[in-house]
Amino acid sequence: MYELYPHQAAVIDELRDGFRSGFTRQVLGAATGMGKTVIASHIAASAASRGKRVLFVVHLTELVAQAVRTFSRMGLRVGTLRGEDTDYSRADDIVVASIQTIRSRSAPDWIELAIIDECHVLHETHRNLMRDWPHVPFIGLSATPLREGLGKHFQRLVKGPTVRWLTENGYLVPATAFAPSQDALQAALRSVSVGTTTHGRDYRENELAEAVNTKALIGDLVKTWQERAENRQTLCFAASIAHSKAIVEDFNAVDVPAGHIDAYTPKDERDALIAAFKAGDIRILSSVTVLSIGFDVPDASCLILARPTLSEMLHFQQLGRGIRTAEGKRDCIILDHAGNVPRHGLPVHFELPDDLDDGSEASHSQRKKRDKDALVACSYCGFTMEPAQVTCPGCGIDRPRRSADIRIIDGALTAYGKEASDSAPSEDDIKSWYRAFLYDRQERGKSPGGAYYMARDKFKGFQAPKSWNRLNPQPPTPEQMRWMKHWRIRAAKRFAGQQKRP
Repeated sequence: MYELYPHQAAVIDELRDGFRSGFTRQVLGAATGMGKTVIASHIAASAASRGKRVLFVVHLTELVAQAVRTFSRMGLRVGTLRGEDTDYSRADDIVVASIQTIRSRSAPDWIELAIIDECHVLHETHRNLMRDWPHVPFIGLSATPLREGLGKHFQRLVKGPTVRWLTENGYLVPATAFAPSQDALQAALRSVSVGTTTHGRDYRENELAEAVNTKALIGDLVKTWQERAENRQTLCFAASIAHSKAIVEDFNAVDVPAGHIDAYTPKDERDALIAAFKAGDIRILSSVTVLSIGFDVPDASCLILARPTLSEMLHFQQLGRGIRTAEGKRDCIILDHAGNVPRHGLPVHFELPDDLDDGSEASHSQRKKRDKDALVACSYCGFTMEPAQVTCPGCGIDRPRRSADIRIIDGALTAYGKEASDSAPSEDDIKSWYRAFLYDRQERGKSPGGAYYMARDKFKGFQAPKSWNRLNPQPPTPEQMRWMKHWRIRAAKRFAGQQKRP
């Protein structure tokens, strides 16, 4: 028996209130980590205690067994409606069915409550079931109930706690993102057209797969994982089966064990790959859409986003695969090679809509803009930063200031250019950094002249007068120490690159 948390019990009470008020078609907007299946099992147990029979519908046949295990642990009698595994009767408290089998065989007609998992993936068979059973209450479950027109089929949205609340209260792990190589990605996407897809308006998949399945992009993906992922268990979202397999080949080529699964992978092979991933024998598990929705392996603490998407719904479904809690898991690192995080946001930026989209233009325009719109990637390390952050949490280097065009006029510092403002660094600010540079050079037994080049890099072309080399050195602050550390790393890489040139 699973005990309910207070926030889980609260949404069940709200659903009951909705039914009492005459809302027979409701959606529970439950963020990743809220425990949708646990909530559904308590609803089913309550219905069973009153002699009512429940149908639980999943959109992928692979998810049937997962749901059966959860309901069985609740002490419910569980039947199965899935292809050759079909085995159910009126004696069962709940029947777990795949929508594909319902389409081919129909559903039992003695059901008194229906629950549709991942209801944002609404097939025609779902809609037909709701049409044919007008007196049966329906509950839709979704972490991202954003689908256009969902409000045509459901009357009411019940909202659970936000991802931010669940993260702050320990039900999810925090996530940080790095977005490297955006220039190469944007160049690759110029030839990709946009159209209507199963995820809404998005890149056309065949064109997208061809654009991003290049050695240059995949090679950078492998290199970034080696530098950033700390050998973490990682899920990768690719643009096509061929793209996913190419990614796996490149990881295996550098002795990083990786595996690929797709909708055509035989069940035995799929189960073996997932078991190897859970055991740590495989570090990278790559796929196209199989891992995006409903895949429940919380061991993953790193995500590789290799599939660019314009779909906010798909993006947050993918992020949800990495932020579930697990023993020893502290956080999740997102390696965004697709430019999706700056476009859509981090997990904590996701907000449920106030109402379901009914397909009208007015309903669609009410989707709230979130503060994630201005997320930017640090130009030094790729760390995805909030709009108000000046110093990068990833490398400690300041973001380039819009007003940092500085020049010397008669020994005085003057800001210039059309974007100059009061936020330009003062002469005292720059002198403070220069003294820290001098201190660092002195401690390392280096010439004070190097401080000139450090200041030039730090303040975007600023040229310090020679007299500044006679300033009194001062110990650097932690922020200044971090910046100098990364400056030295970059300088060493530049020097190594020059040495390699013929």
